Amino acid sequence: MGFFNLSDLFAVLVLFAGITTLQFFYGRKLNILLMKNAVEELEETIKPKDQLYTWLGGYIGFKAEYKIDDPYIDGIEVTLTLLPRQSILYLPISKLTLKDDRLFFVLKCRYAVKGDVHAVKKGTYRFTKPIDNEVEYRTETVSISGEEFVVYYRKKEDLNKLLKHMKGIPVEEVKHISVTPSTRVIYTFVVPKRGVVEKIFPKIVELARDFTGF
Repeated sequence: MGFFNLSDLFAVLVLFAGITTLQFFYGRKLNILLMKNAVEELEETIKPKDQLYTWLGGYIGFKAEYKIDDPYIDGIEVTLTLLPRQSILYLPISKLTLKDDRLFFVLKCRYAVKGDVHAVKKGTYRFTKPIDNEVEYRTETVSISGEEFVVYYRKKEDLNKLLKHMKGIPVEEVKHISVTPSTRVIYTFVVPKRGVVEKIFPKIVELARDFTGF
């Protein structure tokens, strides 16, 4: 068997360029549709009185800032990051490192957060630490609806309170939930599948109220 000649190599390059172009337009269209669906679901569920969107790199997601009428929540930041479906070269790498599309909620509480607890699904962070200063926390591995989480906590009552709320949400799509008193933030990281926002967001709000209740 001989080596490729120049005409064969040119044909391969033309074919690869064609596939790359088709993938770009298909991936771009799909990501735009996913962003559109996410915005619609977020606004329908959150019902913001004010909103501000910042697009991230055109086709990889957006950051949203919402204001809502709630006595316990000062504001909400939502960040959606999508796999680079428009790039046939970078997509496999992202599949390996990121695995999924990502949706992050940051609820900024008006009052002091009374608790310090973090639940991280096993295998979520393969190249980074799950939380800062993890040696300062007690840890437990718990199973919720068949999904295993490592929970970092300081007080047992915080652990029990968080688990109570997590039993009412679709944990198969939840990667990380944190209650952080230093920043007065409730943080949630989920896989943004269709219908996840309407199921999870009300539960996050309940969680925020529970940890900031008087």
